[in-house]
Amino acid sequence: MAFKYLLFSSFLVFSVAFLSFFLTALVLKFSHRFKLYDRNEERKVHSGSIPRLGGVAIMASMGIGILVGEFLVGKLVFSGSHNFKTIILWGLALAVVFFLGLVDDLRGLNAYQKFPIQFAITLFLYFVGFRIENLSLPWGGNLHLGIWGLPLELLWVVGVMNAVNIIDGLDGLAAGISLVASLSMFAVFLVHGKYPYAAVMAGMTGSLIGFLPFNIHPARIFMGDSGSLSLGFILGTLAMKSSEKANLTVSLSVAFVILFIPLMDTALALLRRWKNKKPLFSADNDHIHHRLFNKTGSQRKAVLILVLISALFSFNGVLMALVDGYPRVFSILITFLVGFLVVWRLDYFSFRDTIGFFGSRVLFPKRRET
Repeated sequence: MAFKYLLFSSFLVFSVAFLSFFLTALVLKFSHRFKLYDRNEERKVHSGSIPRLGGVAIMASMGIGILVGEFLVGKLVFSGSHNFKTIILWGLALAVVFFLGLVDDLRGLNAYQKFPIQFAITLFLYFVGFRIENLSLPWGGNLHLGIWGLPLELLWVVGVMNAVNIIDGLDGLAAGISLVASLSMFAVFLVHGKYPYAAVMAGMTGSLIGFLPFNIHPARIFMGDSGSLSLGFILGTLAMKSSEKANLTVSLSVAFVILFIPLMDTALALLRRWKNKKPLFSADNDHIHHRLFNKTGSQRKAVLILVLISALFSFNGVLMALVDGYPRVFSILITFLVGFLVVWRLDYFSFRDTIGFFGSRVLFPKRRET
């Protein structure tokens, strides 16, 4: 069954990739005709008039692919049972996220306008069944979260959405890391026999493959918030469904490792702004990709390095989904160690940069003076 579905998914990936390539070309032509360009700001590394509506092509091709894969071909070929109510409600929430990003791309929204809607969408999902209720412990047993699962879910889903959005700072970076993540989560879903969710990841993979030729440096089009927020929403919500036995500890741990680069960059940004007494949701040009770009002097090199590191983390995440117990804890520790070495090599701090924290001395991200 798994091999049969792998063949079907391969067909879905290539079909969606072709459709995405065609739609991206159309969106690019449409954007130039109506001058729908990205805003040039000091913190951005690109210049010139570049459209930012690539998310329209990504989500349109992915949506068509998923509809065909889930409701037509999948049902006829595999006679699989689908929870139509869950799929429709999840798709409705995804549509709201997409249009939120599209409005931001066209008219511009600040964080205080976007976050309430993002939280409302996550609340909606929580009350229709996408919930974090129990976490299993490595030494056995379960921790029942009760109402505390709601803030954890809000933090996770909204965090992943904005992490993908934040990492979209160099040509092809967000698309490349999202592609690696979608392939990894496809493998996890396939191994655990969750074929409907694997089809979503196959559609996402194909849409990104078709979009990337237009997005790698020098980019001709950006995915915009309509793309990055939607991709983050898909990855964040379906991550909660990735475990074979609905083990949310495993699901979130695997997804955390796969998405470690954007999540780590988001955490560093919040710490940096908090320390510098700046608004937490303000923009700056001191993200991981900015620093690596400054070190290498090349967008392509910086993107390639980060995508390769993300691929290593993703491979580790897939392995975590295949093992039980303490090996998962060891994998997470290795991930944190590698992440620590990455930010240290990017000069976020030296071992002398410390501050007092609850009476102790701890390392704190701080830019080195050169």
